[in-house]
Amino acid sequence: MTPSRLVLTLLAACSLVVRPHGAQAQPRQTVTVADTGSAVLLLPSRVFDGMEAHEGWAVLVRGERIISAGPLAGIATPPGTRRLELPGTTLLPGLIEAHSHLLLHPYNETPWDDQVLREPLA
Repeated sequence: MTPSRLVLTLLAACSLVVRPHGAQAQPRQTVTVADTGSAVLLLPSRVFDGMEAHEGWAVLVRGERIISAGPLAGIATPPGTRRLELPGTTLLPGLIEAHSHLLLHPYNETPWDDQVLREPLA
């Protein structure tokens, strides 16, 4: 796996890194991994699990998959795992934006305002 592919994979696996408003720009961190079997332990300030943000949590990624996410003390890291510090960030591991508007008409058929504001809920 090339370094650029790994960086994209890590971002895809974690979906979103959020910085607090006004945070100083951090220099980019590049992770290089010799093979897809190497693991990377992501150490953000917080991990959001879909319900609440947890400080002291970490995310373990191997190849293109999230292996574990939770309290750092509970994550068993294999030998040779690289640690990637992500200060001032919040990770949302596995978040997938997959919502759909199944019942909306195409906009060239009926404008959005008419569909959402004027059509009955039924």
